[in-house]
Amino acid sequence: MLTVSSLFGQAILPDFTVKNTNGKVSIFWLNDYKKPVKGITVQRSNDSTKNFFSIASVLNPQDPVNGFTDSMQPYNKMYYRLFIGFDSGVYLFTSSKKPEVSTSIDYARLIQEINTLHKKNNQLLEEKLSLQKQLAEALAAKNKNKAPVKSEKADKVEKVDKDDKVDKDDKIVKKAEPGEVPEDIVSQVTTYPSKRIYTDKDNNVVTMLNDVKSNKYVIRFLTEDYKFLFEIKNPPEDYFILEKVNFTRSGWYQFEIYKNENLLEENKFYIASDEKKTK
Repeated sequence: MLTVSSLFGQAILPDFTVKNTNGKVSIFWLNDYKKPVKGITVQRSNDSTKNFFSIASVLNPQDPVNGFTDSMQPYNKMYYRLFIGFDSGVYLFTSSKKPEVSTSIDYARLIQEINTLHKKNNQLLEEKLSLQKQLAEALAAKNKNKAPVKSEKADKVEKVDKDDKVDKDDKIVKKAEPGEVPEDIVSQVTTYPSKRIYTDKDNNVVTMLNDVKSNKYVIRFLTEDYKFLFEIKNPPEDYFILEKVNFTRSGWYQFEIYKNENLLEENKFYIASDEKKTK
Protein backbone atom coordinates (compact mmCIF):
# COMPACT_ATOMS: atom_id res chain seq x y z
CA MET A 1 0.00 0.00 0.00
CA LEU A 2 1.43 3.39 -0.99
CA THR A 3 1.37 5.77 1.94
CA VAL A 4 2.53 9.35 2.46
CA SER A 5 5.38 8.10 4.64
CA SER A 6 6.65 5.63 2.02
CA LEU A 7 6.40 8.26 -0.71
CA PHE A 8 8.23 10.99 1.16
CA GLY A 9 10.66 8.81 3.12
CA GLN A 10 11.75 10.01 6.55
CA ALA A 11 11.59 13.77 5.80
CA ILE A 12 9.74 14.72 8.99
CA LEU A 13 10.15 18.24 10.38
CA PRO A 14 12.63 19.65 11.26
CA ASP A 15 14.10 17.43 8.54
CA PHE A 16 12.96 18.00 4.95
CA THR A 17 13.65 16.77 1.42
CA VAL A 18 14.97 18.79 -1.55
CA LYS A 19 14.73 17.43 -5.11
CA ASN A 20 15.72 18.95 -8.46
CA THR A 21 13.51 17.70 -11.29
CA ASN A 22 14.26 19.20 -14.69
CA GLY A 23 15.47 22.49 -13.16
CA LYS A 24 12.58 22.84 -10.69
CA VAL A 25 13.61 22.55 -7.04
CA SER A 26 10.95 21.03 -4.76
CA ILE A 27 11.21 21.38 -0.98
CA PHE A 28 8.74 19.22 0.97
CA TRP A 29 8.22 17.58 4.37
CA LEU A 30 5.93 15.79 6.80
CA ASN A 31 4.65 17.76 9.81
CA ASP A 32 4.37 15.53 12.90
CA TYR A 33 4.65 18.27 15.54
CA LYS A 34 2.20 17.91 18.43
CA LYS A 35 2.33 21.63 19.23
CA PRO A 36 0.69 24.12 16.81
CA VAL A 37 2.93 25.45 14.03
CA LYS A 38 2.25 29.13 13.36
CA GLY A 39 4.36 29.62 10.24
CA ILE A 40 6.90 27.98 7.92
CA THR A 41 9.13 30.03 5.61
CA VAL A 42 11.39 28.62 2.87
CA GLN A 43 14.82 30.30 2.60
CA ARG A 44 17.72 29.90 0.16
CA SER A 45 21.34 31.00 -0.19
CA ASN A 46 24.41 30.32 -2.31
CA ASP A 47 26.23 29.58 0.95
CA SER A 48 25.44 26.73 3.35
CA THR A 49 25.69 28.78 6.57
CA LYS A 50 24.88 32.44 5.84
CA ASN A 51 23.25 34.96 3.47
CA PHE A 52 19.89 33.19 3.56
CA PHE A 53 16.81 35.13 2.50
CA SER A 54 13.14 34.15 2.44
CA ILE A 55 11.51 33.19 -0.85
CA ALA A 56 8.09 31.88 0.28
CA SER A 57 5.78 31.60 3.28
CA VAL A 58 3.85 28.34 3.28
CA LEU A 59 0.06 28.37 3.34
CA ASN A 60 -1.56 26.13 5.99
CA PRO A 61 1.62 25.34 7.96
CA GLN A 62 -0.34 22.91 10.14
CA ASP A 63 -0.96 20.54 7.21
CA PRO A 64 0.68 17.12 7.71
CA VAL A 65 2.09 17.15 4.16
CA ASN A 66 3.33 20.34 2.55
CA GLY A 67 6.01 21.87 0.34
CA PHE A 68 7.07 24.53 -2.12
CA THR A 69 8.53 24.51 -5.64
CA ASP A 70 11.27 26.99 -6.54
CA SER A 71 11.38 27.39 -10.33
CA MET A 72 13.42 30.64 -10.35
CA GLN A 73 16.63 29.76 -8.50
CA PRO A 74 19.46 32.05 -9.73
CA TYR A 75 22.14 29.32 -9.54
CA ASN A 76 22.16 25.56 -9.89
CA LYS A 77 23.88 25.00 -6.55
CA MET A 78 21.68 26.86 -4.10
CA TYR A 79 21.20 25.80 -0.47
CA TYR A 80 17.78 25.66 1.22
CA ARG A 81 16.54 25.72 4.80
CA LEU A 82 13.26 26.29 6.71
CA PHE A 83 12.29 28.80 9.37
CA ILE A 84 9.64 27.24 11.66
CA GLY A 85 7.68 29.32 14.18
CA PHE A 86 5.31 28.01 16.86
CA ASP A 87 2.29 29.56 18.59
CA SER A 88 4.27 29.69 21.84
CA GLY A 89 6.73 32.17 20.28
CA VAL A 90 9.53 29.61 19.97
CA TYR A 91 11.16 29.30 16.56
CA LEU A 92 14.00 27.40 14.89
CA PHE A 93 16.06 27.23 11.72
CA THR A 94 16.62 23.84 10.15
CA SER A 95 19.95 22.69 8.78
CA SER A 96 20.67 23.66 5.15
CA LYS A 97 20.52 21.25 2.21
CA LYS A 98 21.39 21.11 -1.49
CA PRO A 99 18.90 19.58 -3.95
CA GLU A 100 19.26 15.97 -5.03
CA VAL A 101 18.73 15.33 -8.75
CA SER A 102 15.60 13.31 -9.46
CA THR A 103 14.08 12.23 -12.76
CA SER A 104 11.65 9.53 -11.61
CA ILE A 105 9.01 11.70 -9.93
CA ASP A 106 7.74 15.15 -10.82
CA TYR A 107 7.71 16.54 -7.28
CA ALA A 108 6.56 19.98 -8.43
CA ARG A 109 3.37 18.43 -9.81
CA LEU A 110 2.98 16.25 -6.73
CA ILE A 111 3.16 19.24 -4.38
CA GLN A 112 0.61 21.09 -6.53
CA GLU A 113 -1.77 18.12 -6.28
CA ILE A 114 -1.29 17.99 -2.51
CA ASN A 115 -2.04 21.69 -2.14
CA THR A 116 -5.16 21.24 -4.30
CA LEU A 117 -6.26 18.39 -2.05
CA HIS A 118 -5.85 20.60 1.04
CA LYS A 119 -8.05 23.27 -0.56
CA LYS A 120 -10.74 20.64 -1.20
CA ASN A 121 -10.45 19.50 2.42
CA ASN A 122 -10.97 23.06 3.62
CA GLN A 123 -14.07 23.32 1.42
CA LEU A 124 -15.35 20.04 2.87
CA LEU A 125 -14.82 21.46 6.36
CA GLU A 126 -16.85 24.56 5.51
CA GLU A 127 -19.63 22.41 4.08
CA LYS A 128 -19.51 20.23 7.19
CA LEU A 129 -19.85 23.23 9.52
CA SER A 130 -22.73 24.55 7.40
CA LEU A 131 -24.54 21.19 7.63
CA GLN A 132 -24.00 21.09 11.39
CA LYS A 133 -25.55 24.55 11.68
CA GLN A 134 -28.56 23.47 9.62
CA LEU A 135 -28.99 20.36 11.75
CA ALA A 136 -28.79 22.37 14.97
CA GLU A 137 -31.33 24.92 13.72
CA ALA A 138 -33.69 22.19 12.49
CA LEU A 139 -33.42 20.31 15.78
CA ALA A 140 -34.07 23.49 17.77
CA ALA A 141 -37.11 24.29 15.63
CA LYS A 142 -38.37 20.73 16.04
CA ASN A 143 -38.15 20.90 19.85
CA LYS A 144 -39.75 24.34 19.96
CA ASN A 145 -42.73 23.42 17.79
CA LYS A 146 -43.22 19.92 19.15
CA ALA A 147 -46.72 19.46 20.54
CA PRO A 148 -47.99 16.53 22.63
CA VAL A 149 -49.64 13.81 20.55
CA LYS A 150 -52.18 11.47 22.12
CA SER A 151 -51.59 7.76 21.64
CA GLU A 152 -53.80 5.32 19.80
CA LYS A 153 -54.96 3.99 23.17
CA ALA A 154 -56.86 7.27 23.63
CA ASP A 155 -58.45 6.69 20.21
CA LYS A 156 -56.71 9.76 18.83
CA VAL A 157 -53.71 9.81 16.48
CA GLU A 158 -51.74 12.52 14.77
CA LYS A 159 -52.94 13.33 11.26
CA VAL A 160 -50.77 11.88 8.50
CA ASP A 161 -50.51 13.93 5.31
CA LYS A 162 -49.96 12.28 1.94
CA ASP A 163 -46.32 13.46 1.83
CA ASP A 164 -45.54 12.22 5.35
CA LYS A 165 -44.22 8.77 6.15
CA VAL A 166 -44.21 6.45 9.14
CA ASP A 167 -40.97 4.97 10.47
CA LYS A 168 -40.38 1.45 11.88
CA ASP A 169 -41.51 2.58 15.37
CA ASP A 170 -44.84 3.88 13.97
CA LYS A 171 -43.74 7.48 14.47
CA ILE A 172 -44.86 10.04 11.91
CA VAL A 173 -42.02 11.72 10.02
CA LYS A 174 -43.18 15.02 8.56
CA LYS A 175 -42.12 16.15 5.10
CA ALA A 176 -39.44 18.85 5.29
CA GLU A 177 -40.28 22.33 4.11
CA PRO A 178 -38.01 23.95 1.48
CA GLY A 179 -34.62 24.74 3.04
CA GLU A 180 -35.18 22.46 6.06
CA VAL A 181 -33.27 19.30 6.93
CA PRO A 182 -35.62 16.25 6.85
CA GLU A 183 -36.78 15.24 10.31
CA ASP A 184 -35.79 11.60 9.86
CA ILE A 185 -32.21 12.75 9.22
CA VAL A 186 -32.15 15.01 12.27
CA SER A 187 -33.52 12.22 14.49
CA GLN A 188 -30.64 9.94 13.51
CA VAL A 189 -27.86 12.25 14.78
CA THR A 190 -26.58 10.27 17.78
CA THR A 191 -24.20 10.84 20.64
CA TYR A 192 -20.91 9.13 21.48
CA PRO A 193 -20.27 6.20 21.56
CA SER A 194 -21.63 4.87 18.29
CA LYS A 195 -23.15 1.40 17.96
CA ARG A 196 -22.18 1.27 14.28
CA ILE A 197 -18.50 2.31 14.33
CA TYR A 198 -16.27 1.92 17.37
CA THR A 199 -12.81 0.67 18.40
CA ASP A 200 -12.06 -2.75 19.88
CA LYS A 201 -9.52 -3.70 22.58
CA ASP A 202 -6.71 -3.69 19.98
CA ASN A 203 -7.67 -0.17 18.76
CA ASN A 204 -8.88 -1.48 15.42
CA VAL A 205 -12.05 0.15 14.05
CA VAL A 206 -15.12 -2.10 14.02
CA THR A 207 -17.97 -1.34 11.61
CA MET A 208 -21.46 -2.88 11.98
CA LEU A 209 -24.13 -1.90 9.44
CA ASN A 210 -27.53 -3.30 8.51
CA ASP A 211 -28.26 -5.09 5.23
CA VAL A 212 -25.51 -3.59 3.04
CA LYS A 213 -26.63 -5.82 0.14
CA SER A 214 -29.97 -4.02 -0.18
CA ASN A 215 -28.85 -0.49 0.64
CA LYS A 216 -26.29 1.97 -0.68
CA TYR A 217 -23.84 2.90 2.08
CA VAL A 218 -20.99 5.42 2.06
CA ILE A 219 -18.69 5.86 5.09
CA ARG A 220 -16.47 8.96 5.25
CA PHE A 221 -13.59 9.16 7.77
CA LEU A 222 -12.22 12.55 8.86
CA THR A 223 -9.68 13.94 11.33
CA GLU A 224 -10.77 15.52 14.62
CA ASP A 225 -10.96 18.92 12.88
CA TYR A 226 -12.99 17.47 9.96
CA LYS A 227 -10.25 17.14 7.36
CA PHE A 228 -11.11 14.34 4.93
CA LEU A 229 -9.05 11.13 5.21
CA PHE A 230 -10.76 8.48 3.07
CA GLU A 231 -14.15 6.94 2.35
CA ILE A 232 -15.64 3.47 1.82
CA LYS A 233 -18.37 3.11 -0.78
CA ASN A 234 -20.74 0.12 -0.82
CA PRO A 235 -19.11 -1.98 1.94
CA PRO A 236 -19.11 -5.69 1.00
CA GLU A 237 -20.27 -6.97 4.40
CA ASP A 238 -22.41 -5.79 7.32
CA TYR A 239 -19.53 -6.44 9.72
CA PHE A 240 -15.90 -5.68 9.00
CA ILE A 241 -12.78 -4.35 10.75
CA LEU A 242 -10.39 -1.60 9.66
CA GLU A 243 -6.89 -2.01 11.06
CA LYS A 244 -5.58 0.97 13.03
CA VAL A 245 -2.68 1.36 10.57
CA ASN A 246 -5.19 2.99 8.22
CA PHE A 247 -5.22 5.97 10.61
CA THR A 248 -2.09 8.10 10.88
CA ARG A 249 -1.87 8.48 14.66
CA SER A 250 -3.68 8.07 17.96
CA GLY A 251 -6.48 10.48 18.90
CA TRP A 252 -10.04 11.36 17.96
CA TYR A 253 -11.50 10.76 14.48
CA GLN A 254 -14.83 11.85 13.01
CA PHE A 255 -16.99 9.79 10.68
CA GLU A 256 -20.17 10.13 8.63
CA ILE A 257 -22.41 7.27 7.49
CA TYR A 258 -24.70 7.85 4.51
CA LYS A 259 -27.46 5.38 3.69
CA ASN A 260 -29.15 5.71 0.31
CA GLU A 261 -27.69 9.25 0.00
CA ASN A 262 -29.17 10.35 3.37
CA LEU A 263 -27.06 11.11 6.44
CA LEU A 264 -27.60 8.16 8.79
CA GLU A 265 -25.11 9.05 11.51
CA GLU A 266 -22.23 11.39 12.31
CA ASN A 267 -20.11 10.54 15.30
CA LYS A 268 -16.55 9.98 16.46
CA PHE A 269 -14.21 7.37 17.93
CA TYR A 270 -10.88 7.38 19.77
CA ILE A 271 -7.73 5.41 18.90
CA ALA A 272 -5.45 5.09 21.92
CA SER A 273 -1.67 5.19 21.61
CA ASP A 274 0.34 1.96 21.79
CA GLU A 275 2.34 2.69 24.92
CA LYS A 276 4.51 -0.10 26.26
CA LYS A 277 3.45 -1.35 29.66
CA THR A 278 6.06 -0.98 32.39
CA LYS A 279 6.36 -3.26 35.40
